[in-house]
Amino acid sequence: MTKIFLRALLMGSICLPLAALGPQVGDWPGGVALAQEGGGGSDDGNGGESDDGPGITRGGERDRARRVRRAVLAAPPPPVAAADEIVVTDLPPEALVQLQAEGFDLIEEVALALADLRLARLRVPPALGLEAARARVRALPGGEDADFNHFYRPEEGAAAEATAQAATGATCAHENCGAFTLVGWPVARGGTCRVTVPVGVIDTGVNAGHDILAGARLEVIRLTPEGAARSGAVHGTAVTSLLVGAEGSRVPGLIPEAEVIAVDVFSESRGDERADVPSVLRGLDLLAGRGVRVMNLSLAGPENRVLEVVLDALTGPGDEAGADGAEKGGALIVAAAGNGGPDAAPSWPAAHPGVLAVTAVDGRGRIYRAAQRGDHVDLAAPGVGLLAATSIRGARGKNGTSYAVPFVTAAAAVMLSRDPALGPREVAAALTGTARDLGAEGRDPIFGAGLLDAAGLCGGDPAGE
Repeated sequence: MTKIFLRALLMGSICLPLAALGPQVGDWPGGVALAQEGGGGSDDGNGGESDDGPGITRGGERDRARRVRRAVLAAPPPPVAAADEIVVTDLPPEALVQLQAEGFDLIEEVALALADLRLARLRVPPALGLEAARARVRALPGGEDADFNHFYRPEEGAAAEATAQAATGATCAHENCGAFTLVGWPVARGGTCRVTVPVGVIDTGVNAGHDILAGARLEVIRLTPEGAARSGAVHGTAVTSLLVGAEGSRVPGLIPEAEVIAVDVFSESRGDERADVPSVLRGLDLLAGRGVRVMNLSLAGPENRVLEVVLDALTGPGDEAGADGAEKGGALIVAAAGNGGPDAAPSWPAAHPGVLAVTAVDGRGRIYRAAQRGDHVDLAAPGVGLLAATSIRGARGKNGTSYAVPFVTAAAAVMLSRDPALGPREVAAALTGTARDLGAEGRDPIFGAGLLDAAGLCGGDPAGE
């Protein structure tokens, strides 16, 4: 785990010369070209940069990169889970009484209405190790899905300069036009697709007062645990701006007129923004309770049995079937494949079979070099050198699988708006079935089914009328 963490951060801090990246996808037999990343820096002016654009010299960038590498090597990796907590669903009362008699402490119980589950969060006895505590709970009737209280984090890649490219045949002129054109997004042809279903975003905080989000139909709900420090608004604001950024702004959104419910489930601890299992599940339950059927999760973490149980319940078909017998209801969850590098284990929730896992490519279809790989990857979308809103004002270039997710989320929202009877599996099948193949022929662990193709989303009518 330590090696994976160090590799991911160092990859985000080191830039390869363009010539070292090799040929483009399709020109490299037996291999794959990699997308180059920009330099480091934060969204809020740290390291000599401001929200209004880059402000450091190339020499300063090199010095900062060296400092970052030294800091990474000296710092311990962030914790994977709470050091003394176990989570479990629907633990029978008698089992809970037994555990409490053995020294387990019930921290809280959370009712998850839409999944019809009850989550218990337990503190393990000081003398019992975490592995032994999990095994003990799993050994009890009804405790089979017990697991660690894992942490999930925003999938933030290295900061970058926006790399707008000439978009052949497009009528748009904004800095993300090349990305829109790459996937055939209707806005690049001068139109838009109408979205009538609400879209959910589970992320860090969002600055609803940002000028790029002016006029957006945006509701921000904080679910920060009591006593915990609030998360920042860097990652969530950037992701949300790609969805509903104001038309005419520096970051026009993919679906600017859509209603977005953004749920902040993260808290901050010593500079580490993270959400534990109960927090993520509260966010999912809130959105499901509001009738949201498309959810954007640009976050990642370890496999977790409790999370798996809830995702099974939320992503499955609804209680009713349509007149033609097709599935109806359920939620389509779109998640980031992760930025841990090509050798990292699959990240969750993207690795869940019912979740649509999205990886990132640059404007020429080259894979983002920090992107995780695996048979669970479903689709690729632009996620390198995108311009997105910063936490305070202005916009900045972004890299990472997090920023590819909104493209697929937006496409799913358009499809459900055109045909609300579609179920999550039908939407996922349609999106992967029309994807443009990249890399090795057919589905592969790098690009999944291929690049999102949004050209036909609005039925051939760019205006969506």
